[in-house]
Amino acid sequence: MPRPQKQRCICSLPRIREFAPQDGEASGGINLTYDEYEVIRLLDYMQMTQEQCARRMGISRPTVTRIYEEARRKMADMLTNGRTLTIGGGDVYVCPAVRPECAGEEYCCHRNL
Repeated sequence: MPRPQKQRCICSLPRIREFAPQDGEASGGINLTYDEYEVIRLLDYMQMTQEQCARRMGISRPTVTRIYEEARRKMADMLTNGRTLTIGGGDVYVCPAVRPECAGEEYCCHRNL
């Protein structure tokens, strides 16, 4: 019997949740889950290491790697095949308040509340 999935902590829900090609018709859709979005945001945008990302989300580093690989595959499919990308779903919870590791962080989600 597989181990139950651990709920993932994300900083906030994305402001924009859909991207579509401007020219022509989209050839289907891809859904990026909230945890996949958060991993992309932390690793690529915030330039954290996988270890830092794992600590921030409350999951293991190998799980971060699996989530990251799946998110990159989906984004490559979206870009290559002209698909609509939506962001939503997944077993996540949004952190309720500023955590010590977020103090002074320029892009902390709680800075805009």
